[in-house]
Amino acid sequence: MTDKQKQFAWGVAGAAVLILLPLGAIAARNWGLIEDPGHDLPGRLYGIAARLIVAAYGNIAPRKLVRYDPDSPRPAARQAAIRFSGWAFVIGGLANAAVWAFVSPIDLAAMLSMVPLAAALIIVFLRCSHLRSKKA
Repeated sequence: MTDKQKQFAWGVAGAAVLILLPLGAIAARNWGLIEDPGHDLPGRLYGIAARLIVAAYGNIAPRKLVRYDPDSPRPAARQAAIRFSGWAFVIGGLANAAVWAFVSPIDLAAMLSMVPLAAALIIVFLRCSHLRSKKA
């Protein structure tokens, strides 16, 4: 299996999890296997799974997107920025999944779930801006 085929297979598997996990929760609730009085379990499961996928991509991205390039002006700084970005998205994705798992009611969880990933984006932007300003 080629690298492209592996990437495609992982993408399909992630999409299948995002679709089948909430559908399975709905089916289990309808069959009486689980109690879901607020009818918010499928949405929570989707939120948790989607944010764990964000964390997984944050973990994988620094190793997959850019390889070490000794010809670039500052290869060590570039690699450090990529690793920092990956860690920011791992932590943001895990914090976001925790919000979906533990914050109640679900409307509050949906609103608060934006905070960790927005913070990760802002931190990465500020770090990259700082690195660019040091370059100039």
